[in-house]
Amino acid sequence: MSAIETPRIVIVGGGPAGRAAHAALPGAVLIARPDATAWHAEPGHLWVEGDGRVWAEPFDALLVCADEPLLLATLGCGIQAGRVVADAAGRTGVPGISVAGRVAGAADRQDAERQAILAARALAAGSVDTDAPVIPPAETLAALRLDPVALAALLEQPVGLERDRAALAQHAILGAVVPARPVSLAALAGLVATMPEAVPPQADMDILA
Repeated sequence: MSAIETPRIVIVGGGPAGRAAHAALPGAVLIARPDATAWHAEPGHLWVEGDGRVWAEPFDALLVCADEPLLLATLGCGIQAGRVVADAAGRTGVPGISVAGRVAGAADRQDAERQAILAARALAAGSVDTDAPVIPPAETLAALRLDPVALAALLEQPVGLERDRAALAQHAILGAVVPARPVSLAALAGLVATMPEAVPPQADMDILA
């Protein structure tokens, strides 16, 4: 991204915090149910399911207003007691990733909206607090390693602290990325169908000569 380009900001969540953030950042992309669900994230890309398909939504900055700590854990944000570690402006320890609303510990609707506006303004200003503390997620939780089917069943459970604790424990045990939500097989099939064909291996012309 060059200095003259406008940062691409993506907001996740259609509740009070998400709506307040989008009002403060009208140029941002809003990902909200029931139209779309963010189910996985990696630096610079948010994987989204909606309208029977899956796509990668690029972002320069991400504001998560939905109660999805697992989504933030995949990006390396610190988690403590089921909540994301962030400063007063919602900035996490990962530059460009901010939170507001219930996932940030908002007490009520008004608090969620206030947090969202503060976080939106901080993102718009381009300010980053790189000194925000990062706490490794669920390192002390005792949990058994789940197989992929059991992990998928866990993610199908309603969002809540116990589900997230168990999934974060798997993140600590496996040392691998745990998605925030399951994704439908139909959507994944659609994604595979749109992928380009693999490039065949190229022969070494020096060997053939």
